[in-house]
Amino acid sequence: MRRPSFALIAFAIALAAGGCGPGPMIQVETTIRPDGSCERSTWQPRGRLLPAGAFTPEWVARWGTIEDVTTPPAFAETDSAPGEGYFHARGVFASPADVPAHYRKIIDDRPELGERGMTHEYRRRDFGPFVEHRWAETLANGVTREGFDRAREEFLDLAMPMLTEGVERVYGRDFDVDAAVEELGRRGRPLFRDVLDAWYDGVAAGGKDPRSMDEVMKRTLVAAIERAGLDLRDASGEIVDGPEGERRVREHVAGRVAATFRRKDGSPPTPDDVAAILGGPHDPSFADAWRRYIEDRKPEIEAKLVPPLARMTGPYFFPGFLAPPAPRFAFDVHLPGRVVKGETNGDVDAAGKVSWRFDAARLFPTAFTMTAVGIEVDEAAQRRLLGRVAIPGVESALAVRDLLADDPELAETLRRACESGDAPALGETPAMDAARKMRLARLRGMLGMAP
Repeated sequence: MRRPSFALIAFAIALAAGGCGPGPMIQVETTIRPDGSCERSTWQPRGRLLPAGAFTPEWVARWGTIEDVTTPPAFAETDSAPGEGYFHARGVFASPADVPAHYRKIIDDRPELGERGMTHEYRRRDFGPFVEHRWAETLANGVTREGFDRAREEFLDLAMPMLTEGVERVYGRDFDVDAAVEELGRRGRPLFRDVLDAWYDGVAAGGKDPRSMDEVMKRTLVAAIERAGLDLRDASGEIVDGPEGERRVREHVAGRVAATFRRKDGSPPTPDDVAAILGGPHDPSFADAWRRYIEDRKPEIEAKLVPPLARMTGPYFFPGFLAPPAPRFAFDVHLPGRVVKGETNGDVDAAGKVSWRFDAARLFPTAFTMTAVGIEVDEAAQRRLLGRVAIPGVESALAVRDLLADDPELAETLRRACESGDAPALGETPAMDAARKMRLARLRGMLGMAP
């Protein structure tokens, strides 16, 4: 029967963790003006999560003001890391494309392992009777299922020989571990693969619904361990609680140690031997040996294991014991006009501000994109064309927009007609095909124009 070790369970938990202590706080506020220019404010840690070139004279000059602050205002009631210094940068820009890069997430000061920033996209489309403002901002983690699977196999190809060598070096002086190494090589890899897959499934579920991460990870991890032959359910079929699960795992691992380790004289290990091998509190000799082994192999581990591990996790989920806590985010966007709630995935307040509050779990596996759409009705343009307001709000504007989605030429004709007040420009011409004539007739009806 195959037995998992405590290390496997601890590994999955550590992967899911984002480091110890509170993570840094990132707050970004963007206001789009009617002409497409914008105001941008960011509150960030001064000493980390910054792109190359931050705080150079050229970078500073692109902002209007930069000042030191204690805490981003959106997190005023949140604990911050002791001694963490923050800054607030604010600027007015001709276009969102002109906002300087101000955020970068990398792994362990190693940008060659992959770096992720914030990317935003803004589109202003003038239809004439109204203007559509479309905003999207993305934070990427960069992991895909296919990429994860490839990196997982590469990681296991490298890690399993290191693990079996560690068993031989740490325990081989006192025990014959040939059978243990054979079993670990034959049965350990499938179990590690299942544990890593359980981690992926759990965190991916958390990206869609943060409340589900713990439950999915627990369920998938237990299923992985059960496939390895360990029963973690009670008589009613429910998963046992933590202490009972730990007892069962330890008992089974002890059984495998007793079955596969032999003392140098060929006799089975004693209960005290098994306790020491499992890391008994009164015999740290094997724990010390493991630390020495890992320290000896540290350059190789960093060179070989860290890159595929980084591709499995992305920068936001690199193991908590190897990386600082992941950031927490607060984003606000103000768009001209009224927000189209059905095309906006943030919370909208009474004033039309769109807000997102989330942590790194939202970014797994690949990315999280914040989207917002605003419709700004141009009453003056409508009166210039029609003598009245025919498209008063979001619903009627969206109907026109959707009608013209596949006919940019007719959309441009409408815009120019509103600009010039030339109503006859919206008449039929001999060159129009039947489809355009039909769309034009519908458009004229929406505008309250005579057929």
